[in-house]
Amino acid sequence: MKITTFFPFRQKTCLIILAMTVTLLQSSVSASALQNLAVGTEAPDFTLQDFSGAKQGFSTLKGDKLTVILFWASWSRQSEKALKQMEELHQKYKKQGLSVIGINVERQTIDAQAMQDIKGTSDGLKISFPTLVDHGLIAFHDYGIIAVPTTVILDKDRKIKFEMSGFPLVGTRDMIHFLAAAIEGKAAPDEVAKKTGYQPDKNAVRCWNMGIKALSSKRTADSAETWFKKAISADPDFILPHLSLGTYYQEQGDLAQAKEQFQQALNRKPDNAAALSKMGLLLIDEGASAAARTMLEKAIKVDEAYAPSYYYLGYLTGKEGDMKKAAELFAGAEEINPLDYRINVYRGKMFEAQNNLEQAATSYKNALKQMLSRK
Repeated sequence: MKITTFFPFRQKTCLIILAMTVTLLQSSVSASALQNLAVGTEAPDFTLQDFSGAKQGFSTLKGDKLTVILFWASWSRQSEKALKQMEELHQKYKKQGLSVIGINVERQTIDAQAMQDIKGTSDGLKISFPTLVDHGLIAFHDYGIIAVPTTVILDKDRKIKFEMSGFPLVGTRDMIHFLAAAIEGKAAPDEVAKKTGYQPDKNAVRCWNMGIKALSSKRTADSAETWFKKAISADPDFILPHLSLGTYYQEQGDLAQAKEQFQQALNRKPDNAAALSKMGLLLIDEGASAAARTMLEKAIKVDEAYAPSYYYLGYLTGKEGDMKKAAELFAGAEEINPLDYRINVYRGKMFEAQNNLEQAATSYKNALKQMLSRK
């Protein structure tokens, strides 16, 4: 790469930031990308503060039958609709064993203005169910939230029975049908039963969780492959181990094995946005741009609230030179989830591919700030 002599210090700074980000990408991006929600898995526990500062958690607020958790923020346009819907469900089913918990994920650090915005939104909508504030975004990251709002329905043992990113019309209808069936004892429509009926093998879930935990430590990261393989062996139809193992191989540079695992996931769930997006990103790495675009456009079509589809496609579109369309795609990702630091990572990778090191460095610096604020 040719280095200009007109601004040597600025150019050197850009290169240092680029090098730092490559190192952080290798140690951080893949691990966070493995945080997923899936029906049948156990959701993390949490203890957060309410508006009065009192600490409360799942055990003190859970319902006798089911608990709905809504992750929301005042800056999210769809959150207001979701809050109104949850208030209706709360009023309808609170005496029949349903509990609703709002978890606000406004920003990393909650100052006085942020708290005023949060409480103002809640009070303005006359929300009567408990709202907890996720200081430091601990629950947000533990749950691996990829869109705001996100709805998760748990049973008494914190097992996920239903999950929905964003606030799509069809998904919301399915959620209402699911709750009516579970709370009122009604029969759920066939399409809803198919989405919520599958329960992965318990041993497969345990092995997958062990693999995820292994990745969190450099000392045990190599054992993750073994755990994911054990999970797949215990339940081949459980797609999270396929996605996790594929991502592991991709980060190791073994694209052939990564593609095999992503294809296995797609064979089982052809319309899974995560599988489509991961395959799309792999195809970008392989240089198969047309096939990657097809995958990513399909991912957006089947789940408009899955942010990675937008920034992967933005990365590809920018690499190909259409910076206006790329900017729209990155803006779409930020509207869904501005807290996802990988938006800035892939924006930086796009600028780096265009040899615009100054813009790449700015994007990477923003990603670094978001990552370091999570420590």
